Amino acid sequence: MDQFFQQLVNGLTLGSLYALIAVGYTVVYGIVQLINFAHGEVFMIGAFGALTTYLLFFEGQTSVWILPVMIIGAIVASVSTAVLMERVAYRPLRNAPRLAPLITAIGISVFLQEFIRLMYDQPWWTVIVFAGGALALGYFLGSRPGRPNLDHPVTKWYDRAPLLGAAGGAVLLWIVARLVVRELGVMTVGVIVVGAAVGTGAGLLAASAAKKKARVTFSLQTIATAAAGAAVAAEIGWVLWRTLITHVEWPSAKLSIPFPQLDVVSGKAIDVGGVTIQRSAIFTIAALAICAVLLWFFINRTRIGRGMQAVSQDPDTARLMGINVDRIIVVAFALGAVLAAIAGVSQGLQNSQIQYRMGFLAGLKAFTAAVLGGIGNIYGAVVGGLVLGVVEAMATQYIPGQFGGSTWKDVWAFVILILVLVFRPQGLLGARVVDRA
Repeated sequence: MDQFFQQLVNGLTLGSLYALIAVGYTVVYGIVQLINFAHGEVFMIGAFGALTTYLLFFEGQTSVWILPVMIIGAIVASVSTAVLMERVAYRPLRNAPRLAPLITAIGISVFLQEFIRLMYDQPWWTVIVFAGGALALGYFLGSRPGRPNLDHPVTKWYDRAPLLGAAGGAVLLWIVARLVVRELGVMTVGVIVVGAAVGTGAGLLAASAAKKKARVTFSLQTIATAAAGAAVAAEIGWVLWRTLITHVEWPSAKLSIPFPQLDVVSGKAIDVGGVTIQRSAIFTIAALAICAVLLWFFINRTRIGRGMQAVSQDPDTARLMGINVDRIIVVAFALGAVLAAIAGVSQGLQNSQIQYRMGFLAGLKAFTAAVLGGIGNIYGAVVGGLVLGVVEAMATQYIPGQFGGSTWKDVWAFVILILVLVFRPQGLLGARVVDRA
């Protein structure tokens, strides 16, 4: 009997991990009818984000209070990746045939794996990220006053030209300056001031060039704000680069990387009535329970959550009712990424190591869990993940002969997927099916 309860605990732990990732699949599918096969890599990047946070600020420490900061770092990495993925890769294909975003998702998955494998120990690429972030921040600050409509399908690039010119000019000046002088010092102030001035001039030139075709005009103050914001953000990025990133000895991701083991959530297992419970297992199961409650509250008790429900039922009608569908879709991707990031931290704590390929199989298992519970049904994804984890654990223990053992657990997981697709394609709890006018 002890073996049964031991495998049940192991299955619930594994299933909780699958469920955290599966919710990301089902949330996105419920909103845009897209299977995001790159979601497993969002999970992987969350684990690397947590590791990066630890290496930057806490290397060598084991206090449990570090864990929340690592989770925040994981969430920032995963959400940034998911939102950028949606904006750059999926949004332009929203009205394309369904095969196009599917192929794109597979391509993104391979790209993210190879990027981490080749570039994790080469942190110079973060300078490019800081430059892009500075450009985006400058544009954002310039677009806030008056909230003008910059998304007109015909004139949007002419309308955006002054802000992009201002932010781009400031960032370009920063790049040139830092290629010449890389040390910090009094030049920092000069880079910001001159960058803001150059950016403002570039923004005015862009405004003049686009004036005849643009529908929106910007004041000198707004253009200067965009330029100054980009200049300040770029220089802050350089300070972070020089003081933090270059002082860390980054491990190569071509091999498995040890994951930090923290007090309380890792260490000696707990024995309860002959059943061994790992501390990381308690964290994983508790994380799923807390996230499930918060997710239920968010979807059913907040304005954005109700907007997500409306968009999932009929996006066209929701748009006519004043709901920003693009924003809701971004929230769906971000929400799934948050849960995937927490799952990435849980995986690292359980296995004591992470690797760049960890998202591939975990993503397939999570997709299996989402289909098992009913794709598009959030609660079904949780149930499907738990059921799949328990089935794997029990199959490992109780299926005799050459078809049993841990080497066959993945086989039985996908056997379950095939059986569900054949005999109950709507899943255990039933996929949500909506008749759209």
